[in-house]
Amino acid sequence: MKVLFITPSRNEISPGAGKLDSIISGINNMGSGFYAEKLDISALDLKDLSLRDVEKIISGIKTGIKNFDAIHTFSIFPFINRDFFDHFLFYSLDFEFLREHFAAFLKNIGNLNCSDCGKTDLPAEELCAFYEKVMHNAKSSDTRPWGNWKTFINGGDYKVKQIFINPHQKLSLQTHEFRSETWIIAEGSGFVVIGDRRYKAEKGLVFTIPKQEKHRAETEDSSMTIIELQLGSYLGEDDIKRIEDIYGRS
Repeated sequence: MKVLFITPSRNEISPGAGKLDSIISGINNMGSGFYAEKLDISALDLKDLSLRDVEKIISGIKTGIKNFDAIHTFSIFPFINRDFFDHFLFYSLDFEFLREHFAAFLKNIGNLNCSDCGKTDLPAEELCAFYEKVMHNAKSSDTRPWGNWKTFINGGDYKVKQIFINPHQKLSLQTHEFRSETWIIAEGSGFVVIGDRRYKAEKGLVFTIPKQEKHRAETEDSSMTIIELQLGSYLGEDDIKRIEDIYGRS
């Protein structure tokens, strides 16, 4: 995992930035495929930067901007210039300061591809584990052995996803600790297992799955598309306990 750290600019205040060098050193001493690099913009005034200046700054990154898996920024710089940064962004920012000096740019913070990070005091191993967990849970789409899924809405305590299952496939038999789910069959047909019962699933049918109830979806000759509504206090992708799985993931 490669992480680019961005310092505060000359006219910014950010919590935890004084520990940045030790954080980078700790990550690079870990080994195990982790690497950290710093983009130092501490001498720059963000309000004076032109588009050409931004391009020059980014082109000077040693490893190459496209080679990083994530960016941890102590500056609003990548949010102002989001077109140059399509990475997942972790941010450690002083929002009171930003509201006073950069209020117009705050609307760019808070989408599915970024996360507040108040954990700069963690040891390097724990910080990297935090990065990996957040990035996994914040995915807006993914490909699985049985098909794929994508998130339409992430509302904090509710989420709406589309699940597409290829013919002759099965989701794992699973439970969730913190969320209930409602499945609406939008296209195709197959079967839905809830508890000890197996139901025929056809377009227009709706199935309610309580928290901690085992469940799965299966297909035969047809593919099947499910619209899933999740409700709960925690909606991370890691809230899943696999009981059985034909792909060896249980």
